Amino acid sequence: MDEENISQDAKYQIKLISLISLAIFLFVLFFQPFDFQMVDFNDRMIFTLGFAVITFLILVVFRIILPVSVTSRIRAESLKISNEVGLIILIWIFIACGNIFYIHYVGKVDMDLSSAVVISLFSAFPSIILKLADVNMSLRKQLLNFVRRNIKLEHDLANAEQQQSEPVILMSDTQTDKIELLPDDIMLIKSADNYVEIYYKTGDEVEHKLLRNTLKNMQQALRDQPDFRRCHRTCIVNTACIVSLTNSYKGHRIKMLDIDEEIPVSRQYILGIKDVLDAE
Repeated sequence: MDEENISQDAKYQIKLISLISLAIFLFVLFFQPFDFQMVDFNDRMIFTLGFAVITFLILVVFRIILPVSVTSRIRAESLKISNEVGLIILIWIFIACGNIFYIHYVGKVDMDLSSAVVISLFSAFPSIILKLADVNMSLRKQLLNFVRRNIKLEHDLANAEQQQSEPVILMSDTQTDKIELLPDDIMLIKSADNYVEIYYKTGDEVEHKLLRNTLKNMQQALRDQPDFRRCHRTCIVNTACIVSLTNSYKGHRIKMLDIDEEIPVSRQYILGIKDVLDAE
């Protein structure tokens, strides 16, 4: 799981760094904040690309290479810009120095104090954007954690109020295997070829069990439980465990409590899911 989180974070960082570098390239190309004399548009565009490359390489070093290659003696969390203002300043200094040397030695532009100040101020933009992105990501994680805690609290309260409720027995089609669970502990049921995979809570952990059966039979077994809704031909969800419902080019997706995988929602079931969430 740690390797998966690192991979996802690296993809996010590459995407963010690429967008910042592209923004730097377009800004310098069209607004020309620096006084370098190049008549030919192609030469100017190639020279401008150097600012984006400098920004990209420095951000890759500080945001990806350095946290991954840090020794075990140093906590990786201390290298994250979201936790260390000093690294923001360090990135700013490196980008500013890189841009100054690049303009002076490659662009053949004479440098004075005012030009250095302008370049330094311009070089602060990547760090500012990174900090804003980190703050936004931190707030999103805090909000998600708050929602998770709220759902867990409601879930625990519901369990406390329904301790006398009858457990649900889910059996295989041959009735040789079964699992007995309280309805509130069942989170998700997915079809898996000739089997169904049942995700359920045991304390603070999420476990899963395979039963040889069909999703249709599982839906029939849960017909008296109003919280369980079919959301896709392959999934039944406990609506009490839904954190959010999103829509993108991939279609509607459900984010479940303590389950990393996003659950698809097909068009024929989306209205029913929305009605349940709106009622809550």
